[in-house]
Amino acid sequence: MRAITQLAESDELGEQFVAEVIDVFLADLSERVRAIGLQMSHDDRAGIAATAHAVKGSCGHFGAVRLMELLHEIEGRVRHEQTDGLQTAVDSMVAETERVRAALEAYRSNRMRRPDR
Repeated sequence: MRAITQLAESDELGEQFVAEVIDVFLADLSERVRAIGLQMSHDDRAGIAATAHAVKGSCGHFGAVRLMELLHEIEGRVRHEQTDGLQTAVDSMVAETERVRAALEAYRSNRMRRPDR
């Protein structure tokens, strides 16, 4: 989040830009988590790996380290055909996604209503 905070502080439109970036990330995250659920139900292992990989990259910009780790685990399990525990890893990823969502929404809300901004 340090990079995003610095970006927000760099100009007067920074706060609004950060809020928009968070909105886009959260919308994309929701879609991709939904996609992983569908891919799981269709046993689309290549799709699961590709989606997990795509989401993993964007998580780093928001400090979502645990979510990145879970996505890495999911991607690795699928690529190495280690499906034991895959559903548990996906369930953990979904729960972590909700934690990240709540944290980013709180961050956005707190930054947007600061009186010095």
